[in-house]
Amino acid sequence: MNLFRSGSGINLKGLLSQSLIVGVLSVVGVLSGVVPGLSGRLPVLVIGDTARAQTISDGEVVNYARAVLAIEPKRQAAYQEIQKKTGSGSVPPIVCSDSTSINKLPGNVRNIALKFCNESKAIVENNGLNIARFNEITALQQNDSALQKRIQDEILRQQKISASS
Repeated sequence: MNLFRSGSGINLKGLLSQSLIVGVLSVVGVLSGVVPGLSGRLPVLVIGDTARAQTISDGEVVNYARAVLAIEPKRQAAYQEIQKKTGSGSVPPIVCSDSTSINKLPGNVRNIALKFCNESKAIVENNGLNIARFNEITALQQNDSALQKRIQDEILRQQKISASS
């Protein structure tokens, strides 16, 4: 039985797209240190620096979206691995820019957190942004609906390109 046939009323492509957008926006929230109160608290990646009002170029939006899309699967994997290591649904907050918070983590969790932080930093830099600019864009988009839309549109555009490849 094919549950996803076109006449079933379920738009699988739209549902998956919406789910991924929610996940990506969660990453943006996690990267900015703003995490909603969820029962399985997400690890928080905060790399530092404050935002200042500035224009975000189209190229920066493209680079930012690519970085966020690349970080999300790493965040999910780190989260799941930490859950397994701790044996509970509770994941401690991870603040990459705060060595004290990293050092307070148990050794097995600390290694996972350090790997995640280092990989995330490399992803951001490999996508043409420095950490300060990435965090600035993250902070700016939280209060700028036009920038949020630009980022969401770019994420969708990149997903369509990936899906058609």
